[in-house]
Amino acid sequence: MKKITFVCLGNICRSPMAEFVMKDLIKKKNLQNKFIITSAGTSGEHDGEGMHFGTKNKLTNLNIEHQNFVSKKLTQKLCDESDFIITMDNSNFNNVLKNFKNTQNKLLKMTDFASELGYNEVPDPWYSGNFDETYKIISLACNNLLDYILKESKTI
Repeated sequence: MKKITFVCLGNICRSPMAEFVMKDLIKKKNLQNKFIITSAGTSGEHDGEGMHFGTKNKLTNLNIEHQNFVSKKLTQKLCDESDFIITMDNSNFNNVLKNFKNTQNKLLKMTDFASELGYNEVPDPWYSGNFDETYKIISLACNNLLDYILKESKTI
């Protein structure tokens, strides 16, 4: 079992989108019993809230299941349990590295898996309002991340 945790600032826009896009990919490949996918935020500012309506609408329009989501703050326990911690931007990356022990060997940026698009960070649609752009990056990155894990792992 591989556990992937997607991380953004508030855990209501980008990281939940990545969580449910990845769950959808895994379901389509019939790999649900090989992965645990979750998401969290570095701020905890939106703990206990549902996802942003823009993320919810985008996932709904794409027929991607996204029920029962509740935002949560990233914890050391969650970091310890995760095989991969995938952050949405440089600030999230640096916050995880600074505030959580033993993450350096499992910490990556989402855009590491979508380099062909030319982004260094996944823009936050909370500010931009552009959930299509966010989805474009996250969708490609999730596909490439899953391919990477399947290639690298001898146990899946």
